[in-house]
Amino acid sequence: MSFWLWSTKKAIRTIVVWFLTISLSILVVLYTPGNPALMLLTGFLQQGIPYNQAKEMVKAYIGFTPDEPKWIMWLKYLRGILKGDLGLSITYKLPVSKLVASALPWSIFFASYSLSITVLLGVIIGLIMAYYREKALFVRSLMSVLTIFNSIPNWILAAILFVYVGARWRLLPYTGAYDPGVRPGFNLDFILSVLHHYTLPTIAMVITSLPGWAFSMSAMASSVLKEDYIIAARARGLPKRRIIITYVARNSILPIYTGIAISFAWLLVGTVWIESQFLLPGLGSLLSVVTGSRDYPVIIGVYVVFITAMIIGNLLTDLTYGLIDPRARVRE
Repeated sequence: MSFWLWSTKKAIRTIVVWFLTISLSILVVLYTPGNPALMLLTGFLQQGIPYNQAKEMVKAYIGFTPDEPKWIMWLKYLRGILKGDLGLSITYKLPVSKLVASALPWSIFFASYSLSITVLLGVIIGLIMAYYREKALFVRSLMSVLTIFNSIPNWILAAILFVYVGARWRLLPYTGAYDPGVRPGFNLDFILSVLHHYTLPTIAMVITSLPGWAFSMSAMASSVLKEDYIIAARARGLPKRRIIITYVARNSILPIYTGIAISFAWLLVGTVWIESQFLLPGLGSLLSVVTGSRDYPVIIGVYVVFITAMIIGNLLTDLTYGLIDPRARVRE
């Protein structure tokens, strides 16, 4: 099978999975308790607007009435997504695409920043545990600490950092994305302010995500260290640093690559509670605001972004892995 034929089949399969996942997500949102059309209708009636007129206003505003069947609502939302129209927000009275576009860059930055630090530290710690595995006390102590970190949900650690390090001890900023007096833009003051404000949220994400990367890297590196070419390199008297970087790290990090894109998508989803906790302007804060008001268009729009990110991340990993590992390339 040629690479292009394999890629085409993979892309078609991905599109089918995306469509089915989006369809199921819309149904889940529609069948959860609460009806935004009924909430809007109640608000219009309380303003003294006649029932029939209020019902028409609800339909003109969100595209369906309170008594409309769920399957028709599902078709309307699905058709709008396929056309690129996410609808109008009930809460903000703005296009959902505009709200998502303004919040998405912040979430992408947060997930990318956290993931880059996590992967770097995870690779380094994993290599250290593998190379010094004969020092049992050191490795066991390090693994115990990582196991404790792995058992803590990121939202609990975020709450602890928010309350103590931020609100009580005032060591680091704990609300907002940057200082109020800083002018937003591509300048050093703004960048440093953003990094300063994202320190606590990033710590919460990194600490809880680090153990998985460290354990995976340690397992792969321990396997590579048993290979004959590593033994030969040691016999030739090569320095430890060269063996670790040139031989062990390069061959151990290849399988780790497959998890980067998928982890980025999961981190994007995982920022929801942390962003709302620290009042950061991302998709998480947006979703936390609209969930209480049952703003279906925004909720579905955010879910579309999350699902698309996870599926595209998986597809890109499959398509590009052969570029870094020739053994995985599709051949005729």
